[in-house]
Amino acid sequence: MGKNFSDEIAYIPNAIAWALDEDVSFLSRSLSSLSGRNLIGIGSGGSSTVAAFIASLHESCFGLLSRSATPGEFLAHLRPIQNACGVLISAEGKNLDILAAADRVATFEMPGLAIILRPDTPLAARCRETGATTVSSFQMPWGKDGYLATNSLIATMILVARAYGAKGIDEIRKIDQIWLADRRVYLINQGLPEHMASRKSLAVLYGTVGRIGAIDIESKLAESALGGCELTDYRQFAHGRHLQLAEVRSAPCFLAFYSANDKALCDSTLELFPREVPTIKVELPNDPILASLVSVIDSILITDILGQSQQRDPGQPVVSNFGRNIHALNVTELLPLADFEAISLRRKLRFNINQACQTAAWTTAALEFCERLRNASIRALACDFDGTFCDTDLRYEGLDERLISSIEDLARNGAIVGFASGRGDSLYDDLRKKLSSDTWSKIVIGYYSGSIIASLDSEKFEEPAGDPRFDDLEQWLKDVGILAHLATTPKKRGGQMSLRMQNFGAKHRAVAGIRHWIRRGDHSGWRVFCSGHSIDVITENVGKEKVVRAIAHYANANPISEILRIGDSGDLDGNDFELLDSGLGLSVDSVSPFPGTCWNLLPRGYKGVAGTLLYMDSLQRSGHGMHLSPNLMEGLSETLHQRSKQL
Repeated sequence: MGKNFSDEIAYIPNAIAWALDEDVSFLSRSLSSLSGRNLIGIGSGGSSTVAAFIASLHESCFGLLSRSATPGEFLAHLRPIQNACGVLISAEGKNLDILAAADRVATFEMPGLAIILRPDTPLAARCRETGATTVSSFQMPWGKDGYLATNSLIATMILVARAYGAKGIDEIRKIDQIWLADRRVYLINQGLPEHMASRKSLAVLYGTVGRIGAIDIESKLAESALGGCELTDYRQFAHGRHLQLAEVRSAPCFLAFYSANDKALCDSTLELFPREVPTIKVELPNDPILASLVSVIDSILITDILGQSQQRDPGQPVVSNFGRNIHALNVTELLPLADFEAISLRRKLRFNINQACQTAAWTTAALEFCERLRNASIRALACDFDGTFCDTDLRYEGLDERLISSIEDLARNGAIVGFASGRGDSLYDDLRKKLSSDTWSKIVIGYYSGSIIASLDSEKFEEPAGDPRFDDLEQWLKDVGILAHLATTPKKRGGQMSLRMQNFGAKHRAVAGIRHWIRRGDHSGWRVFCSGHSIDVITENVGKEKVVRAIAHYANANPISEILRIGDSGDLDGNDFELLDSGLGLSVDSVSPFPGTCWNLLPRGYKGVAGTLLYMDSLQRSGHGMHLSPNLMEGLSETLHQRSKQL
């Protein structure tokens, strides 16, 4: 605690300036990768305000229903939530509730993002351990907030708004000490301290703007014990809540947020109030994002005004031992856990485990895959790169350094390590920079989905021109508006055309459109797949299976029984579907629904690079090849055997 609330308010302009100048490119990419999913913003206390704000932004930017939840509300879910992502908000990332929520996001294997204002926190460490949740961290220069969220709250809202591409956000820089002083006078002159002294409770009304501020006022008044608070929009208030106006002496003081857009609704509502009921009108900007920020600053000022009128500092409360003990309760020990058995099966079958496993043929095929994997003598690896050897959100950093020693050990022991990637010379440069030159001859790469295949010790290649047939596809995509919807420019190299996505919500329509164009033009052998950041169209002349055959040639190995394949996008539309759909295919993320191959055998919650590390660590030298540790498939095999006995 230990911080004067007035000092924290005085620092707000500095926090605003910091948040406006911070680099949000990584946070922007991370949020963009979630643009095709409904969002659940998760936070406690002041972070619950940010959670509501980010849910509102996600809805307005991507048109997908989103909501906020406290960690306790999120933990009430005992089954995974389909087509949803979880965004964890915490300035310091250390309270037990947000850590429990992070565990549940990982357990549900939902795409997740943690936004924190300190890079080295328990929340960051927990998320990075499994790779299940991306971490976007910043370093707040003011150290920490006091008891109530102030500068961290405003700064996080600005960072998130900028990451979503909010226009005109720089207007908030106008808030300085003079603005804060004038705003305080504006609130006081309407009688806020006097009204609250006689009423003891506040009711906050809002219309098209002001909801985020209302949420924060309720939070701050409750957490500082300065008074009760209810919040509702104008029309919800009209449905019975107006009855409290009949007893004017016991009615709360009303604070009404409004902007020019909903001033008529505000005025028309308040004009019907009994005159004895105190009301305070607070004007906000028309822009919803600026209005949210200003309303939260109003919340902070209102809390300070009421604290001063009661001669109490909201930033330095006396917290009793029972309060500390309540806060310290470990929710993971007190709430029931979900049913999380048979995770490898759940990844394959989603919610249809019992129904599918009643089919003897399905169970038999899965058991046969485990047996092939257990008995395989592995001579080479054929791997995807993005999402597998570097996490998708960190793709600009290239090969994850945690994997370097594993790759070099395999190469020095005679194994071929191959990559089938949509990348080109950036991958060549990155691997030659990070891997020792004595291993280069054992590293085989299929660039641009196999348009060029060469070992890493080969001379650098010239970037190939794109297949000229892609020009017709690009023009058609422009003509029907799909390119504009994706907000991208195609990159055509060799037999691959890549469309980097800014809005993942447009993915399914774009893929369906491209497949229609392929069928209509009778482009036999053309395919379209998706990765974590792009749509890739490939011709009949390329593909990751072609890269596997080349790796098999380098290693003198059977591509079906002697090459371990690792990727992250193994589902039907995934760009690793062909790679993992035959042979010994293992995924570190999504899988196909077919029993004979493409399984994810990782512990629950592990994905991406963290999962690849576990697979690599499971490889054991044996004779002229390598074997996978039997422990890797024990859980799946046991479950399948039990189910086969029940058939």
